Amino acid sequence: MTRYLAVDLGARKTGLAWCGATHLVEALDVVPTAQLSQAIRRWVTDLEIDILVYGLPLRAGKLAGAAKKVRREARLMAAQFELPVEFVDETGTTDEAMQRPGSKGLDARAAALILQRYLDQGPWRPERKTDG
Repeated sequence: MTRYLAVDLGARKTGLAWCGATHLVEALDVVPTAQLSQAIRRWVTDLEIDILVYGLPLRAGKLAGAAKKVRREARLMAAQFELPVEFVDETGTTDEAMQRPGSKGLDARAAALILQRYLDQGPWRPERKTDG
């Protein structure tokens, strides 16, 4: 029974969402980014999380400016909590979250959309050049 924690990393605030074996995604919380490690520790422990899923800012399917920071932060958290990390294209999730009602906050709703996208489409993988 795999449990996922999704992270919508922002400069000041970060949204979190999760799902378990039923794949019913739930927005969890919006936390100050400076306190993200403590928040992830809490949810990883309380929900027995198996995989971290980070939204990755892409532009035309390629890494955008903030993507390096997101990947660096995600890898630090993955190492700290000894969990695998996956990435998914977060393009448009904040705009879509604005259109959806919810009591958990915009960034948590965006994290829920990131996780749903991951469950529907799988992880983002960089394009690889092939011969021929």
